[in-house]
Order: sequence, then structure tokens, then C-alpha cells
Amino acid sequence: MSTQTAASVLDVLVVGAGPTGLMLAGDLAAAGVRVVVLDRADEPVRTPKGNGVVGRAVLELRRRGLLRGTGLRVLRPPRFRFGPLTLALGLLHGPLHVLPVPQHRLESLLAQRAARLGATLRRGHEVTGFEQDDDGVTVRATADGSPVELRARYLVGCDGARSFVRKSLGIGFPGVTSPDISRLARVTIPAGAAARVGDHIELPGIGRLVPFRPNRTAHGSITIAPADALDRSAPHDLYIVSTHEPRGDSDPTDELGDEELRASLRRVLGAELPYTTAFAARSVVANSRHAERYREGRVLLAGDAAHIFSAGGSAINAGLLDAVALGRTLATVLRGAAGQTALDDYESQRRAAARRTLALTRLQVALEAGDETGEALREVLGELLRNRATARRIATLIEG
Repeated sequence: MSTQTAASVLDVLVVGAGPTGLMLAGDLAAAGVRVVVLDRADEPVRTPKGNGVVGRAVLELRRRGLLRGTGLRVLRPPRFRFGPLTLALGLLHGPLHVLPVPQHRLESLLAQRAARLGATLRRGHEVTGFEQDDDGVTVRATADGSPVELRARYLVGCDGARSFVRKSLGIGFPGVTSPDISRLARVTIPAGAAARVGDHIELPGIGRLVPFRPNRTAHGSITIAPADALDRSAPHDLYIVSTHEPRGDSDPTDELGDEELRASLRRVLGAELPYTTAFAARSVVANSRHAERYREGRVLLAGDAAHIFSAGGSAINAGLLDAVALGRTLATVLRGAAGQTALDDYESQRRAAARRTLALTRLQVALEAGDETGEALREVLGELLRNRATARRIATLIEG
């Protein structure tokens, strides 16, 4: 078994090389903290996931120089989707910052920064257990079939919604599971089969669909977006599509068959979507959950390990802001400028922020409901949002 001497004990061990873990590692390394990130995957995952960052985390990325020379642009949109409604924010000094960027590219930028600042990323390392005492945490992992043991003063679980770290601590993850299912894919629609007309996408035999927002039908909804609107290097005929409909007996899967994808599109649209190829097709059931606590002694949680949201656009922002707050607090504690009780401040601050984000995302889900309650919510809130000050206030809350 590989072990460490007392002199080589790490300051912080981070589990999970997603955006939250990599941001945290970079910030800690910048503060002179000895940090190692463990991730069970041998290579970075390139399966399309998030399409951008929305909120104050965009400013944190820019402040760290992560966007310099990348060609990525920060937007302050005059309009922004809130569930099925639109926030009209005005053309000048919009309160919301948006960074269109594929998640795999964001992770690459964060990993490069963390390594440049002195953090170590060990891929192919799956954590299998840990124990903590008054001085630190001993972590067991496997790599290439061999056991590895590491010792750190603190352990942070940034290992996603199914967090091994959170489960090992016995921390509950209460919340709500949606009765609906979403099927998502990248599809190629030939130029002659789709036309971008103003702010609509025209599909013969189907009609006009508004991009980047749910288009409601009698049997659910469909969202469609040109991939090159989010990634300028994407082919012009590539689209991101997702359907949303009652779950029934369906279970979510990371590998969705073409027949099931086409059947879902047909049910929702009442017609065939004229795509030729599809890839990265999967299905998900939305969850809205919040960890009962973010800290157990010297072990902490951040990102999806601590909270997951039922509406898109919030998870990466919340996770990156967790990393900013925790990185600052851990560095202060490790320097001896504050005691361990300062870590309670991280938990109270970020739990409050997550509660607000949960409320905002749950409201968006409620607005999507096809029943009379959803209709009433859309009618009343839609009227309130015609007031620009109200729309900008909601956007400020989303900003975080």
C-alpha cells in the first residue's frame, strides 16, 4: 500500500474533478495550500453536460484570468428565461452575467489553472473509505487495482449528486424527485429541414419553435437550441434538443437509444423531428435536494454533493461560489488566522444561498406545470414580470 510520511501530509484533499473541485483546488493552490484532487475517471469526461455559467461565478472566473485569450465572451443579456416566462431586463447594465461555454472546456480551463498554481490532479483514483481524527483525515483509494492511502488535514467532497463522501458521513439528502422525465441529445438537422427565422426555428410540418425555452404542447414540452449559439466552433446544423413529459415507468439512463429518443419527440411534437444523427443522448429525472449539513469535523461538502437543483443554469454557478467561499475560509484556517469554527461560517453562508436557489428553481418547475395551478402561476407572475424592476430583482437573485 502506498502511504505518506508525516512530512508529506497534505493540507486539503479534494474528491471530484468537476468545476467545483477544480475551482477549489486552484484557489487553494493560489493561497499556498498543498492540495490534491482525486477523480475516479481515467480521463476528463467529454459527454456534453452544462452549456454555460449563469451568475456571479462568471465574474469570479474572469477575475482569476480564466477567460483571457480564450475567445469566450461574458454576456449581459437583455432577456433571460425564467421557466416558461421571460425576464425583460433592458439593454443597459443588465444585472445577470452569462458565460456560454461547454462544461468540458470550462473544466479544462480550471484544471490548467489549478496545475499551473501547484495543485495536483490524480485521475483513475477511486476513493473507497476514510477516517478522521483530531489532526486530519486518512483517505483510502484504489488506482490501477492497487490500494493507495493519503493523509490530509481536511477532506472536501465535490463528488457530485451521488457523493460517496456525503453518504459515508451519513448525511441525509432530503428533497423532491420529479414525476417527469427529460430526454436530451445533440442532433444534426440538415439545413433544408430547419430554418432560423428571426428569433424562431422553423421546422416544416411542425411549425415555429422558440429556441432556449420550453415550447409547450399537449403532451409535454420541447426545448431546442442551435449548438453554435453556445459554442461558436459547433457545426451550424447541430442542435441541442430535450423533451419533457410524464415519466410513467421509464427510468433515467446515461445511454438513450435512438428509437426511444425519436418516440419521445414524436409524442411531444405530434410529428417527426427531421434529424439524421444523434449523439450524447441520455435521459434524466430532475431532483431538488439539499444536504442536511455541509460539514462533519474535518470533512466538508461543496457543489452537487451538497445541493442539486431541478432547473438548469444554477448548479455550476452555485458550486463555483461554494468553492470560492470554502477556498477562502480553508486558507484562512490553515494559515492559523482563524480557528476551525470559521468553517461553520462557510456552511451557514452557502446553505442560505442554496436555499434561495432551491426556491427559485422550484418556482420555475412549478411554472412549467400543465395543470390549473401552473396556468394560474404563469398568468399572475407573467403579469408581475412586465414590470422591469421586478424582472431585474429576480435576475439579481439568480445572479447569486
